[in-house]
Amino acid sequence: MFPLTGWLPVVPALLLVLSACAPQRAAAPEPQPAQPQAAGAKTEYPTMTLKFNHVVARDTPKGKAADKFAALVKQKSGGKIDVQVFPNSELYKDGEELEALQQGAIHFIAPGTDKLGVLIPAWEAPVLPGIFLSEEAGDKFVEPGNAVAKELLEKLREKGLLGLNVWLNGFKHFTSSKRALINPDDFKGQKFRTSGKPDEAFVKALGASAQVMAFSEVFGALQQGVVDGQFNTPSNIVTQKFHEVQKYGTVSRGGVILLYAVATNAKWFDSQTPEVKKLLSEAMDEATRFNNKVAADDNKAGWAAIKASGRLELREQTEAEAKAWAVAGDQVLKEWEARTGKEIIEKLKALNNKG
Repeated sequence: MFPLTGWLPVVPALLLVLSACAPQRAAAPEPQPAQPQAAGAKTEYPTMTLKFNHVVARDTPKGKAADKFAALVKQKSGGKIDVQVFPNSELYKDGEELEALQQGAIHFIAPGTDKLGVLIPAWEAPVLPGIFLSEEAGDKFVEPGNAVAKELLEKLREKGLLGLNVWLNGFKHFTSSKRALINPDDFKGQKFRTSGKPDEAFVKALGASAQVMAFSEVFGALQQGVVDGQFNTPSNIVTQKFHEVQKYGTVSRGGVILLYAVATNAKWFDSQTPEVKKLLSEAMDEATRFNNKVAADDNKAGWAAIKASGRLELREQTEAEAKAWAVAGDQVLKEWEARTGKEIIEKLKALNNKG
């Protein structure tokens, strides 16, 4: 277009002539969805930097899997796509990362599934006490493509998120600074840090009080006596050094399993080319299978390190003691049927069946 500055004194007739002769601006074309590249052509990936936030240490199952995902994406994209991993709540705490993902400030998170309960209550079901009776049942749930996991992952679309996969850590165990936790009566008069509503309800059903707090704040809370104990996996206990500020630990016979839901921003993911989507999905499946292989080994190593430290008086739970704890767990499970839906609970429990 011609600039108008300096042309104001020109007679109106001349302006009309110029306007009539000027070429008309064509309407902007509608944006078209990204098209797949021709078969056989070398895939060219855009250069981009992505952020993956999580709240645990690098040398945990989740930390290793996040780093594995980043390495796979970099390798598959020829170095074009760089996934920067921020462990230990370096960017956001576990109470903040969900909103950050929804706002597009980061690209990937892997929160405990109970954290998603604020959006989709059904996501609390997998970590209710007594849902999974063995790690083998948990393995089935986290296998990429599992129908029950897929059903839950798809629900995140309603909230602007895209659920990618579920990662396994392992069964959680109690530690305390006050006394050994053998029977439910031993919980009375103690306060435990919990990660979300299901754990909070379980702790209260056992007779203790509970305080939900960010994972990054737990060590300080234990050290200062804000809480008396905590509930987590061996790999998280040892990497966060919780055992150094606790006196007693109970090696429980299952009960509550720790799972993570890996998610991205749905709008952002949908805007990517088919090639980028395929690359990210394939890398995520590989990282998921890697996570599920290292989880058991990392927790065994965690127990070994805790025992070697001599800091905790560890006690193996007996079958009779586990049954007494299970009464509290069954109470929570019954309460949660109305919140999460009985159907999803039954589907999850069916994964305990052999075969």
